Amino acid sequence: MRDYLKSKDFHRHMRSLLAPKFRALGWESQTAGKCSFARGRRVCWLQVSQYSNSLIGAKFTINMTEGSGSAGDIRRLRRLDEADRAFGKALEETIIARLARPDPDSEIEVVGDNGGTVLVKLGDLARANPRQWEIPSDVWLPYFSKGDVDDWAAFLLPRLERMTAPCSPEVIDPQLWAQRFCRFIGSFRSK
Repeated sequence: MRDYLKSKDFHRHMRSLLAPKFRALGWESQTAGKCSFARGRRVCWLQVSQYSNSLIGAKFTINMTEGSGSAGDIRRLRRLDEADRAFGKALEETIIARLARPDPDSEIEVVGDNGGTVLVKLGDLARANPRQWEIPSDVWLPYFSKGDVDDWAAFLLPRLERMTAPCSPEVIDPQLWAQRFCRFIGSFRSK
């Protein structure tokens, strides 16, 4: 039986795996207890989903803030290319296949591809959100144990430099650009 890795332990373990690569790229570790790194005004951190438990495990994603405020927040796993996504999908299926199956395999509630909850059997978790690995979907990486986290770290390490490269504000958040445009257009409206 594999031991479920709680959020606090996830952050500690993943930090130990990713910190050397982040340091090599010029990033500094942030607050103890969380897996986050800073470089100038940019902060990169791992976020664990609130939808987790000892039966299905948890999922995490990588976020980045560039500049001040939340307007610069983006999910960095959106930067995965097609080859990365194919490899990631295969790894996800391997991790889910390692989960212990209760007998009987009852249905559990998970977040589906439309953002709502769906009922699926534990063995069908990989199919609960079939479009997750399609570009430009929001990608969340599932884990249950330390071994799963080790596998995801091995997947992420060679991709960190590309995923943490800076980008312009318009690329960072399309809503930020839209808000600026609406303010600009609003200045032409008669009062």
